[in-house]
Amino acid sequence: MYCSIILLSACTLFKKKIEKPIVISYSDQSLQVIINNTASFVKYTPYSSKEKLSQVFLESFKKEGAITPNITFSNDPATADYILNLKSITITESSAMQKINDPKSPYNGQSIELNSVNCGANVEIINVKHKEEKSLECYNDKKRSEQFTNNRDLSDLINGTNKDKALYHTKLMSDSICMHLSSDVGRRVWMPITRKLEKEIKKKQ
Repeated sequence: MYCSIILLSACTLFKKKIEKPIVISYSDQSLQVIINNTASFVKYTPYSSKEKLSQVFLESFKKEGAITPNITFSNDPATADYILNLKSITITESSAMQKINDPKSPYNGQSIELNSVNCGANVEIINVKHKEEKSLECYNDKKRSEQFTNNRDLSDLINGTNKDKALYHTKLMSDSICMHLSSDVGRRVWMPITRKLEKEIKKKQ
């Protein structure tokens, strides 16, 4: 569907300021949500459906667009200067081994497997008045990982254990980490979009 929003306010940090007013349409009709699992033990991606990941991405995308100045969104792509084609959101859960380097710990030299989740989004910019030109590809991603820590957890505090911080455990991420990342990337993808739009506008002047 094509959505209609008037964009009004100030830019988020790192976005490129659009100096000249332009009209943009965006379409989420072809938006794909891709989930890749390469971790030996998957922990996080099962908690988020593709529908929910798409929903939070689009909500964040529209909210961030609403604070981008000099851009008006139109329902009708024929009236737009540019079309944003929201192509894909890719969530990847992977794992890697990390070694403990702590001579005072009985786990020194041992390796712990930690999981990471990465979310990336692809958006295509099409110049409506020059469709014969190659479209512009925009990409942004964000990654979060588990960590191992020797900080005392709640059970250590209750039981009076690990006072010397020689014992390590894995600090897990939130079960909703995929949702958080999808929302963040929906906002962050405006950074490459605005940079490429401003560069394109200057080129056409």
